[in-house]
Amino acid sequence: MFNYELRNFMDGDEKRIIELFNDVYGRFGGYVPRTVEYWRWCCLKRPDVKRDGIFLVFDRENGDLVGYAVVGLSGNIWEFCVRPNCEDAALTLLDRAVSYLEGAGVSAVNVNVPKDDETLNEVCRKLGFARVDVHKLFVGVLSFRKLISIFARNKADVLTKKFKEKICIAIEDSPLWIEKAISISVDDGEINIFEGVIESPTVFVKTDAGTLLSVLVGVLSPQKALLTFRIHVKPFWKALVAERFLRSLQMNASWFWPLGDFG
Repeated sequence: MFNYELRNFMDGDEKRIIELFNDVYGRFGGYVPRTVEYWRWCCLKRPDVKRDGIFLVFDRENGDLVGYAVVGLSGNIWEFCVRPNCEDAALTLLDRAVSYLEGAGVSAVNVNVPKDDETLNEVCRKLGFARVDVHKLFVGVLSFRKLISIFARNKADVLTKKFKEKICIAIEDSPLWIEKAISISVDDGEINIFEGVIESPTVFVKTDAGTLLSVLVGVLSPQKALLTFRIHVKPFWKALVAERFLRSLQMNASWFWPLGDFG
């Protein structure tokens, strides 16, 4: 605590707050870039949030913002953001948030931290929080061709080195606005992606829209999708090629969303 200074929110802090949030959480899937206007709307103007329930912790030596918490009188800590590996700062901040809610007569406190952040999970454990896995993820897609194109562009080096295939993905029961088939050609260091069925595909994949999206965003492994017959491959001996291709293509980032993005 001696290394940090803790105080309440003051007008003008918004810019430093969103810069910290974007820096800390920008690596996660589900990340929504914060702007001053959005932060004011989802945090500062939230009905159960008072200005004395927004806490900021600063490094005493250089004055840098190390973390902040937006605490609602409903018992929800809508945003809890701390720079990596700053356990003392996180402990100071969360302890203050809990004390604030206890003083307001709140009987239960809810906070969401990244599953793979060992420091924040340890801080929560020290303060008596129990871990609960809650699945609230919802991802929609308007075009698989565009989504796959983005992923393929980011993974181009890997895909062009590992594969030389003409892959067609047929999407069963897709909504009207989603393509019925996507084809990917990987050859001579180039990747071409287009709507429809490619001529003489070397790998034909059949699946549904939900399974394909779950695989692409990394919440379902291609191997599990194949073993549970949610993905079918022709010819069958190309199943391992399809599995490796989808695994190479899929998003690798962990998913995280603060409570402030809900409700």
